[in-house]
Amino acid sequence: MSDFKVPAQKKKSAMNKEAPDDGLELSQGVTLLNLSTESGFYADWKQTYHVDTEQAILNPYPTDTIMPSITRLISTLCARLRLSHTIEFSAIDTLEQFVLKVIAGERGASAGESYLRHMPLYAVSVVNIVSKYFDAHIKLDWNGIQRIFAKYNPGMTWSNRRVMELEFEVLKKLNHKIHHSLLLGAVERFAKDHVLTVGVVRKDHFGKVGVKLLRVVYAHKHFIYKSLRPRVSSEDMFVRFKSNKLILAAAIVMATLRLCGINQQQVVDRVADTLSNECFVEAMNIIFLRDAILNVFN
Repeated sequence: MSDFKVPAQKKKSAMNKEAPDDGLELSQGVTLLNLSTESGFYADWKQTYHVDTEQAILNPYPTDTIMPSITRLISTLCARLRLSHTIEFSAIDTLEQFVLKVIAGERGASAGESYLRHMPLYAVSVVNIVSKYFDAHIKLDWNGIQRIFAKYNPGMTWSNRRVMELEFEVLKKLNHKIHHSLLLGAVERFAKDHVLTVGVVRKDHFGKVGVKLLRVVYAHKHFIYKSLRPRVSSEDMFVRFKSNKLILAAAIVMATLRLCGINQQQVVDRVADTLSNECFVEAMNIIFLRDAILNVFN
């Protein structure tokens, strides 16, 4: 098993098996997601999420199939280098945005595939950039990184100069913008405001489970949303639903509660209702998404 090799095509486990392509017609007996009030936030801290949703709608998710590799690369690096989860998930978002820029550029969609061969080096470059952005005093263990590459990718050409060249390339492509993890931020805020205040679960336990679940969601978002596609009446509405990180964060919080063993219906209903008010979406939509996440996690 390799943490750093990007396979041409991974075999799908039972968890990741794709269902037949879903059409736009609703299947009989399927409960329709009610998204009529979705994306109604425009003020305060949620404004950033509204802008992010509108920007994401413009992209047809061309990175879905490579997110497992990107997530595995960044998470493994950050774990071995003992970097914070803020750096980890922000680096994942930053690397994904870089790939989006490459695909959208003049080289076309095929360029994204060619970049996969060098993704481990880009991952190191992005982690170094994001680390210095959040803490200028952080110094990565380059000898340790070289040992990792020697073990997992012995054929990978490595040099400090090459990494610096890639850092410049990444920053130039992203117009020197580092992407904070909005998903992590929303999960933390929702957990603090609507779960930890209830006192039903310890902060450290919720945090450990939540981080593991975040990695699963980052890696397998395609499969999570694919299972919900038949519940949405139109492609436009589905794209808007999938692009909304606030709703996804709320579902992650609900899923983390379940994995922490919190099944009291009164607590679940209370948290779901408050999160639905935060996201301006029906509570049942969050529950549907929660269940889709748990189906992938289990």
